[in-house]
Amino acid sequence: TQPMKELVRRIQHEWKAAKDAAQARCMERGQYEMAQKLGACEMFRGDESLEELIALMFTSQGIEFLTTNNFPSLDTFRLFKKYHPEQFGVYIDCGKISLSEARKVFLIGDSAAELKYRETAGNRVFLMHGAQASVIASGYSVVKVEKDGLSNVSYIVQDNAKILW
Repeated sequence: TQPMKELVRRIQHEWKAAKDAAQARCMERGQYEMAQKLGACEMFRGDESLEELIALMFTSQGIEFLTTNNFPSLDTFRLFKKYHPEQFGVYIDCGKISLSEARKVFLIGDSAAELKYRETAGNRVFLMHGAQASVIASGYSVVKVEKDGLSNVSYIVQDNAKILW
């Protein structure tokens, strides 16, 4: 839809500004290799669908950029709520929820999730802008957790499960 395309173009413009600012910070700190990598990054074209945009967020480079640079703002994330990003594992201001065996979960803002894992599988949980999660891992499940400084995670690990930070 046209409003969605305009929103993706807007966030791509914001991403470029955030990327340029991160590159400048790296140069100031003498982190020239990282600055060069940021400058060369063309991962986000601005013509992605919602599903493609979320897939980029779930990449290792994507989540590192988002959590390190506090990008995008909570207000910008909220603009996507009407497009139902939960269908792709992104929960924005969703209140209290419970999920089981959710392989990819991104909690944002006023979201508090109880996440249960038991199956032998790798799982990824990301949190930003004050989101909260309670992770219960058991069996042989592996849960990779990444978060920004405003979000909180508590966890219970049973059996042979692992939580990776």
